[in-house]
Amino acid sequence: MLTCASRFAATAASFVKARDGGINVLFGLSLIPMVGLIGLGIDYGMTVTNQARLDRAADAAAMAAIVTAKAYVAAHSGEANVASNAEKAGQTQAINTFNVNAGSVPLSSVNLPTPAVTIKGQTITSTVTYTATVQNSVAKLFRVPTSTVNNTVTASVDLPSYFDFYLMVDVSGSMGLPSTADGMTKLAKDNTDMMDDYKQGCQFACHFPGNVGWGLAAGKIQLRSDAVNNAVCKLLQRAGTPTVPNQYRIGIYPFINQLATLAGLTGDVNSLNTAAQCAQTWPLAFTNLLDTGATQLNSPGDPTTGTGSGGTHFETAFPQMKGIVGINGFGDGSSATNRKPFVFLVTDGMQNGQHFFTSSNGKYAYPGRPSKFSGYKDAWWDGSQPSQIDAKNCDALKAAGATISILYIPYNQISFVDKGGGVAWENNRVNGFSPTLAKPLQDCASPGYFKTADSPDNITAALNAMFDQALKMARLTE
Repeated sequence: MLTCASRFAATAASFVKARDGGINVLFGLSLIPMVGLIGLGIDYGMTVTNQARLDRAADAAAMAAIVTAKAYVAAHSGEANVASNAEKAGQTQAINTFNVNAGSVPLSSVNLPTPAVTIKGQTITSTVTYTATVQNSVAKLFRVPTSTVNNTVTASVDLPSYFDFYLMVDVSGSMGLPSTADGMTKLAKDNTDMMDDYKQGCQFACHFPGNVGWGLAAGKIQLRSDAVNNAVCKLLQRAGTPTVPNQYRIGIYPFINQLATLAGLTGDVNSLNTAAQCAQTWPLAFTNLLDTGATQLNSPGDPTTGTGSGGTHFETAFPQMKGIVGINGFGDGSSATNRKPFVFLVTDGMQNGQHFFTSSNGKYAYPGRPSKFSGYKDAWWDGSQPSQIDAKNCDALKAAGATISILYIPYNQISFVDKGGGVAWENNRVNGFSPTLAKPLQDCASPGYFKTADSPDNITAALNAMFDQALKMARLTE
């Protein structure tokens, strides 16, 4: 007979035997999720590896698209439909590059829609999008037969902008004023030009070749024309190293009564340096072209052409500049055949309606006095008429598509003892007008394109800043 104690012991022994079997069952059941998790990890690793491979292929394809399109534009800039053809070339290269870099992706089917390549203004943009379906090995047992991955990659690059720079340089007599106040005082002290007529040493617009003042200034007193010339020569050095060949073209156009061509539009920096006489010490081209009383840069034997003589005639020079720019075109800078024009005006801002001329068949001629041109009478003067520039003279050029950037070189106030005479009268007129010249010049300039420089170093810095501003504006707006 079983006692209570023996029955308890028997029950306990049977429970121990049953627990061993339960553990085996539980362990067997736990293997299923463990194997599943390991399998899912393997599937996930395969998916991540494939996506990384496809991402690298998409990156390479997007870069290949913009590089190919940019190279196509550079090689075919003068052809029709260059933008659309460049886009197609970029698309083709993107597809080929993606396929080569992606290769055969294990257990995956990859869909690559045609990449988008667009050229808008000066920017090329490519967009590459792919979608891939990866076959799962273990996860499909858990009703997850595939994994989907995708990505979109975008790349962009700026095309080089092409520019035409028209340097419109004032070489009227007032640009022969010394560039510093000390220079003005020194010239006035020693200059005997016009002393008999005007009772004082001339420092304003009176030192022509052959005059005493010219010799006094020669290489000793820097004139404003010298300072401008030096600044232009330094600008030519900068413009001579563009990012692509022939990206910049520059022309130099001095004016007095009329606009003339010292150097036509060219990308040949050597010829521009020669025209501006950058290799010389003194005098440089702009000082040589200061108003001598007779026209310069003229067609042979024809004093109705060239710079003319007398005054500063913006009302004539700006329409002439519009005609010159029009020949080359008012483009947006997108290609070598569609260049963006910038007109750089360097001036003291003083307009003067005077002429030193004769009339030939109803047309102004500027032969000088005595006449330097056969068949033309001596020139005569119709009187000084200083005034501010009329900003409306600039409107047509801006409306046509040119950007007008102005470097204003203010007058130093002319210090002198007023003893009467024509020089004293003009000095007083200039001193009175000087403070009023900046505002109409600002109105003439394109918005934001007006700079002032009052010393040789500042003139150089300002001209370089104008060049930098032109390049920056093109990148932001085109």
